[in-house]
Amino acid sequence: MTENDLLEMAREKLRWLRLPGMAEQLGPLLEKAAKDNLTTLEVVDRLCDEEKASRLRNSVARRIRDARFPEVNTVDAFDFDFCPVRKKLRARYLALHDLAFLDKGVNPLFIGIPGTGKTFLARALAYRACQANRRVVLISAAKMLTHLHGAEIHGSLERALRKYVRADLLAIDDFAVLEMDGAQAKLAYQVIADRYELRRSTLITTTDPSRTGPRSSLTLSTPRSSPNASPSDPSASSWTERATDPTPPDHHRPHREDSSGRRRAESPAPTTGAGPGIVCFGATRWAHGHR
Repeated sequence: MTENDLLEMAREKLRWLRLPGMAEQLGPLLEKAAKDNLTTLEVVDRLCDEEKASRLRNSVARRIRDARFPEVNTVDAFDFDFCPVRKKLRARYLALHDLAFLDKGVNPLFIGIPGTGKTFLARALAYRACQANRRVVLISAAKMLTHLHGAEIHGSLERALRKYVRADLLAIDDFAVLEMDGAQAKLAYQVIADRYELRRSTLITTTDPSRTGPRSSLTLSTPRSSPNASPSDPSASSWTERATDPTPPDHHRPHREDSSGRRRAESPAPTTGAGPGIVCFGATRWAHGHR
């Protein structure tokens, strides 16, 4: 039996053991070991490194595939220099790319009129999370609610909910853009409330309610509601007939004193059509200031 035959047998055994990274790099590493006079332990160590790297690459590829991106958007393709508003947005948005918000349970909310780049930036952030080997679900609100409603009819709601609740990052596009009926509102609440209890981040894009006429019957500030409240519960301020308004309550907003010495809450800066606004809700409080 030749040396090549032995090498091929070893590769087959490694594949059978589900060690494809080692199988692929075994030949090149043995050649390098002979050339550089590597010890057996050094060869084994490098084979383990190759297998680890291979598994990480495959895992990241699986995360990207499972997220089902309609198209992959990356942050370097977004023109932040298009206008001053986007330049102001750059630092706040790029700060999210360290993904620390996932560990803190912070929930980014991207607000803006259609065409300002909300979906692009949301996909880019979701793609960054996939690259960090985080489980991501990227879906439009309408598609998610249709899926959950169908699952409820067929008696498989719990299984369908697990897909959205277990993800490290759930990115919901166009949330509360269309009016929801009672059943849809209940399903949306269930997803967000369950994630809230687990302190898992939910990224949401929505239109600016001040620019789109009629306002939604849902608000996105789950931290301000009781996780156990129902959509019709008056104590659940986030699920009453309020607008989808990211403005925090007065006691959470910066204050200044007027001429009479009274403390007044500062109003958030307005969002223009040049770029989306970004608000980040913490697990128990507002994590960042106004838009």
